[in-house]
Amino acid sequence: MWQTYNSDFMAIDKSTEINEPEDDGTEKLPEIETPLEQNMNDADKQNSAEADSDDRKDVNATAPFVRNPFINVAEAAKTRPIITHPTEPLLDDEPSMQAAIRCHVGARRERNEDSCFSFVSEIGGHFKMQPFGLFIVADGMGGHADGHIASKIASRTAAHHIMNRLYLPLLEDNEKVMQTPIQEVLETAVQRANKSVYEYDPEMDSGTTLTIALVLGRRLHVAHVGDSRLYMYANDKLDPVTSDHSLVQRLQDVGQLTAEEATFYRYGHILLRAVGQSDAVEVDTYMQLLPKSGILMLCSDGVSGFISDAEIAEILKQDMPVTKMADSIFAASMSVGGFDNITAVVVEFNL
Repeated sequence: MWQTYNSDFMAIDKSTEINEPEDDGTEKLPEIETPLEQNMNDADKQNSAEADSDDRKDVNATAPFVRNPFINVAEAAKTRPIITHPTEPLLDDEPSMQAAIRCHVGARRERNEDSCFSFVSEIGGHFKMQPFGLFIVADGMGGHADGHIASKIASRTAAHHIMNRLYLPLLEDNEKVMQTPIQEVLETAVQRANKSVYEYDPEMDSGTTLTIALVLGRRLHVAHVGDSRLYMYANDKLDPVTSDHSLVQRLQDVGQLTAEEATFYRYGHILLRAVGQSDAVEVDTYMQLLPKSGILMLCSDGVSGFISDAEIAEILKQDMPVTKMADSIFAASMSVGGFDNITAVVVEFNL
């Protein structure tokens, strides 16, 4: 191949060779251009340059930009900016949610009585859908025989009802879904979970907490029973969204215990409300507008009962992926002994 190429190259080179006229020994006068001829020659040069430029434009139209031999890429980048006219929002402007779960037995328990659920919808294309995220934490009552069963039944029953009544109709573009009061859907989900746990086994002495956070668009909808918690970290501040349904919290509310005394209160595990203890349960439901960006965290008392709100805030304010935040929450809970099951659902949102 090289032989053929060199031969071809030499043939081309020879065919373009210019034969100079022989010197006959006579002195030749230099050629003098008149101003008119000079102007004509300048015009010819300009036309020739423009023709070369047109030829190069043709080459540019077909040759890859980075391989074009007629263009200095560095210089072209300075003088020929790429201009686009996007018809869709830039990626940074798109709503987003990322969630991470840590649900662990801890260091001292033989069985994990916590359950959790996390679902984030991501739908792309011209026809946008509102951001949708459903997050649930259930903590089976410690010391009871079937706390792990109660938490599983409650979390999955509630998730099933909410997905059927809210998310699936959204996929079908069913306008009736927006006419359904969302707080009513969450209330019904908890009551169905309560009934399922209560009727699972009449002889079963058990119950569970149940905390539900639904993000739909820029709104946060909450349903809550027990002492699992929902926090929101935004604008450099951590706020509890839920209030515990526990004896220790009630004593604090009426002024019989300080926050410091509540930390060491011997009956801190006693709940005043739980799912599955009777045929109906009182549910806290409410809604609030979310900020543009922030972090939600649902957790069992294996987290909130052993690490302070200040330490949780210190972790959530760090600039790191949501998975690392969940790891740090788990590590902090284990570092103080891991005496209970540890569950944290961490959700970062930009809406």
